Amino acid sequence: MLNTADSYTALRTTAGVYHRAGEVMRLTGLHRGRLLTWMLAKQSEFAEPGTVLESLVLDDEGAVDGVALVVFDDESIIVVSDCATPLLHVATSAIDALQLVDTHAQQEEDFGYAIAVEGPVSWKVGDGLTDEDMSEILLNEWRRGSLDGKECILIRIGTTAEYGYVVLTSSAAGPSSMKELTARAREVDGGEIDPLVLRRAQAEVNHPVLPVQALGLSIFEAGIQWMATPNRDDEYRGRNAIRLLPPTRRIVAASTAGEDFPLEGQEVTDEGTPIGVVKVSTPRAGQDTGFGLLLLDIPYCVPGLTLTAGGQTVRTLARPAVDPVSWTQQIGV
Repeated sequence: MLNTADSYTALRTTAGVYHRAGEVMRLTGLHRGRLLTWMLAKQSEFAEPGTVLESLVLDDEGAVDGVALVVFDDESIIVVSDCATPLLHVATSAIDALQLVDTHAQQEEDFGYAIAVEGPVSWKVGDGLTDEDMSEILLNEWRRGSLDGKECILIRIGTTAEYGYVVLTSSAAGPSSMKELTARAREVDGGEIDPLVLRRAQAEVNHPVLPVQALGLSIFEAGIQWMATPNRDDEYRGRNAIRLLPPTRRIVAASTAGEDFPLEGQEVTDEGTPIGVVKVSTPRAGQDTGFGLLLLDIPYCVPGLTLTAGGQTVRTLARPAVDPVSWTQQIGV
């Protein structure tokens, strides 16, 4: 595994590989779509086979429970989830509670191991897994393929604003598939990354850093309502606790010059006046600046302010706080 500095460099300049931890389940039956829409915070009933979506998962009290990556096929749905409450248990309970006849949720084995590959040349790592040119696979689409002689699913999706893919292989083949994709990443000067650096790479581009970013906050305060459909009028888990009210505090990105970012929970002040707390502190990962997220009272949650957090000077800034290479470098070039 690469150290934190090299891990960050791989994500931003080449390709970083990591195991996308969590559970994988398959939904089948007549009402699998209804089951899915009840479990997710984002609407999914109009999703087409061959596509994927990512959604927040809420608990019964409307708090963020985790996130789910959903793969839509003609006859079934695969859900890759990372939640505080096991989503398979939620699904089986909901089948009974909602009386969803001929609907089933079970642990996935054939594609039960998820491996993420992210970075501006991550497409080179996935090249050849399918018969299709990598440039033809659009964001939020998936294809069947083969890795090391075994069937896999290649999904185009990412969390760092660089190109990104998730490869689903069988639970049994997962570790060997991880080694194979890591070897491919090393060929382009990348490798297996330390997952801790994802905090920084994701926070820089406004991807949710879960669970810490959402702890104790509404989805609006946490700034992650874009991963949900909060104005839905159908029934879904956690809906009764959603309040469509303007927040009085918000998340804003900030940096420190030449030092690590203050620890989470440190008070943030403006000329001695308390205005918020450090919500997310990310690894410096060999960079000149520290980086993190502050939870600040309105109207302080704007870029361009110089504040104090835990005795350190922090400066708020707009996101994306980096210039992703993938925005100007085409796949295949």
